Amino acid sequence: MGTRKIPESERFKGSSKWVQYVLARGLVSLLQTLPIGLVCKMGRGIGWLSWKFMSKRRAVVSKNLGVVNTWMEAQSSNNGSPSNDGEEALMAIDPSGMSSAKCNTPSAIHHHLSLPLETQVKEVFQRVTANLFSGLTFSRMSPEQMEDSLQIEGLEYLEAALSEGKGTIFILSHMGPWEALPHLPSFFDVRHDIQIKIGLMYRPLNNTYLDEWLKNQREASGARLFSRLDGFHKPVDFIRSGGVLFILADQKMREGPLASYFGVEVATSPIPGLFHRRSGAPMLTCSFATLAPTCWKLTVSPVAFPPDLDMNSRAALASTCNRALEQGLASSLCDGLWMHKRF
Repeated sequence: MGTRKIPESERFKGSSKWVQYVLARGLVSLLQTLPIGLVCKMGRGIGWLSWKFMSKRRAVVSKNLGVVNTWMEAQSSNNGSPSNDGEEALMAIDPSGMSSAKCNTPSAIHHHLSLPLETQVKEVFQRVTANLFSGLTFSRMSPEQMEDSLQIEGLEYLEAALSEGKGTIFILSHMGPWEALPHLPSFFDVRHDIQIKIGLMYRPLNNTYLDEWLKNQREASGARLFSRLDGFHKPVDFIRSGGVLFILADQKMREGPLASYFGVEVATSPIPGLFHRRSGAPMLTCSFATLAPTCWKLTVSPVAFPPDLDMNSRAALASTCNRALEQGLASSLCDGLWMHKRF
């Protein structure tokens, strides 16, 4: 007898998926009732436990950071820029050395280089969990509360892009409290007098119950979500209508054009470049950096496409996008999500 094929609609359902959904929903609901400072501390504590006991994942993070550190050291040598000393670097990532009253910091592409790799790995685990938990609390924040936790640099680039009337494409990495992104329209409107409609590309979770609930959570603030499985037409139409589409483009791809990423040739998503080519919309990048507990900086920068770039080449488009992602991650290395096998 042959094995019964499970319908796609039922593939990611079942009792175990239901239990996962109930537990995850309960955790998120709890986090949204707590002060963000406590949420951040809880996240760092759970991140420490994960670092302590998840040895295989720890090895993955160590390998990823080793590749990136080598690239950053080469960039430092080529640019002739000195790296900060160990004490200054530790202050940049250790919450015990950061004051919540100082919600500002200089861009520091080198500020992790003086730290031992083991220290960087542990900090990644702690920051990722703290950032994820904290990002989930933005759904219940007022614009005024968001302003207490979020600084934005480079808004003039967003305003310039919007003035072209072609929509805007953002590429970014999984870093900082990225779950805050769907809830930014009200913040931009009330605190910066910028009206935008936000869309996000996403990959559906392998748990139908949890995926549907999280999708509703993200869309509650007015954001539109576009599945990577649904093709190009809807997101491109959204961009052409003046929408601002965010694409998290740092995941490992099974296939795609090969492009250098931190000095290693990797399969890269062609989607951001193809959307840019099809829509004619300007492309920006943004990155998060932890400034202090419960305080982050969101930096917006333009993506520069060389005038002689072959726009018909997927590899050339992917390489340009990767350069932008590299700079964002290098500006705050330990805020990146390095748990997956990227290299």
